[in-house]
Amino acid sequence: MVGIKHSVWAAPAALIVGSVAMTSAASAQEGFRFYGSLNGAVTSVDDGVERRNEFSDNSNAPSRIGAWYEMGTGSGTLKFNFETALGLRGTSSLSMTSSDDFFDWDKTDIRKFEAIYETDRFGTFYLGQGSMAADGISGGTDLSGTDLSGTVAVADTAGGFAFQPRSGSTTPGPSIGDVFKDFDGGRKGRVRYDTPSFGGFVVSASAGTEILKDNDDTNFYDVALRYGADLGDTTLRATLSYAETDGASDDSKSVVGSVGALHNPTGISGTVTLGQNDRDSGRKSDYVYAKLGYQRDWFSFGRTHLSVDAYRGNDMVEVTGDKSVSYGFEAVQKLDNANMDLFFSYHQHSYDVNTGTVYNDVDAYMLGARWHF
Repeated sequence: MVGIKHSVWAAPAALIVGSVAMTSAASAQEGFRFYGSLNGAVTSVDDGVERRNEFSDNSNAPSRIGAWYEMGTGSGTLKFNFETALGLRGTSSLSMTSSDDFFDWDKTDIRKFEAIYETDRFGTFYLGQGSMAADGISGGTDLSGTDLSGTVAVADTAGGFAFQPRSGSTTPGPSIGDVFKDFDGGRKGRVRYDTPSFGGFVVSASAGTEILKDNDDTNFYDVALRYGADLGDTTLRATLSYAETDGASDDSKSVVGSVGALHNPTGISGTVTLGQNDRDSGRKSDYVYAKLGYQRDWFSFGRTHLSVDAYRGNDMVEVTGDKSVSYGFEAVQKLDNANMDLFFSYHQHSYDVNTGTVYNDVDAYMLGARWHF
């Protein structure tokens, strides 16, 4: 993986420059497509000691801008994708003590800078900054339509807030982000390959490294299996992944599996996700997440999506044993003609340890809107 830090940037740029050079100016212009979204949210979080209300970006789907360039070749399609978050302060980074600037863009906000070669016969090849094979595995079967309000990535809503001891101690416990993890693959500088679909199955494999963070030579390897099918009136999704992280210390191995379904006539959906992470330090963490959704066309201007969910994690911080539990309610209302989604959520978080310390629950409310362009 030594050369990846440079090649994942140079190769996509070389591929796209070469492809543009091989096309006329008119056809190149036709190959570009720009997109983006703004996703603001007001959060109100109560940690049992004090409350904080804040306007910020919704980390469940950060505000972003991006562009696609596509050109057909003899045996497939060559694509280039650049996407960056806007660097706005996100709900996942807020805490009772945070004082981050509302706008603070840096290179770690770049989500994608990749070249993609897609073929029907041989599958799809990726090179550059983008999704690892296991990215999206934990939430890829959620068909509820409420992912703006809450997902298995529980910490996206209020991840920076710490659990406060009931004893009155001024020393806070771990944060929501520390004890609610999904072990998803994320985005790295990587090479990736996806097989063609066979019987609804797609197998993916990737190897990558951190290219946006200085002094971080952690390497990542993963494989993933995805399945999708429509069985009569029911849409079915299933995912499974295995990932290894090779860093300077405390290497880890993760397994995540998920299954979900949507019964289209009734609008009822359900998903269950399980994840496990083993570290060389000896800590073995695991979780189970479940969501039940309901969606209907009650209004002419757009579909309404509702859901309830629950998460239970074990041994996320303490080797000797801890438990993290969250319950939530999510709602998303589509406004089709305005390219907008309105969303609301409430989540209660609790954290228990075997050391005798008792922590207050953390309640988090979120209300906001996302606009696509």
